[in-house]
Amino acid sequence: SGFFIDGKGAVLTAAEGLAQCGRITVDAHPADLAYDGAQTGFAVVQPRDALAPKGVAHFSTQAPLAGAQITVAGFSYPEALPAPVLNFGTLSALKGLAGETDQARIEAKTRAGDVGGPVLDGTGAVMGMLLPPSQDASRMLPDGLHAALQAQAMAPTLSQNGYAPEAASFSGARAAEDLQQIADRMVVRVSCWK
Repeated sequence: SGFFIDGKGAVLTAAEGLAQCGRITVDAHPADLAYDGAQTGFAVVQPRDALAPKGVAHFSTQAPLAGAQITVAGFSYPEALPAPVLNFGTLSALKGLAGETDQARIEAKTRAGDVGGPVLDGTGAVMGMLLPPSQDASRMLPDGLHAALQAQAMAPTLSQNGYAPEAASFSGARAAEDLQQIADRMVVRVSCWK
């Protein structure tokens, strides 16, 4: 999964594996890897066709609190459903398992298709992006525990590369159907083809 970050159709997604793709598509539109952030964990892909997103991500400007309710939006069932699925959960910590300050730990039931999708706070602002699970075969994490890159950690690098994320001015908790509308407008399916 991925999500629009500007009105020109730039899509933020997880970087892992994108450099090895023979071709990339965003909702069936051919796309190019515009920013390869293999070191940062995120990438930006740009569709070749001119797209007019229905909505773009608004990045949270406030650090969320541990224990807050979060929502991961992504294509959990990419072959079966044409729209993103919302996975509800909890923010468990504002650092990664090894103490990474750019990450957050979340507890939510997600699937492989959700990787790269936005992690929304209760207002609908993007507070992070879901990372792929660790490939370390020597350990098994508790079911439902995932890492996300924090939006505040990604914003400076995005700005330096010409993708200035919009700051959220949302307030108040939103109902699930409102969060679904936000996701429907900005979350897209990113596919890697060999």
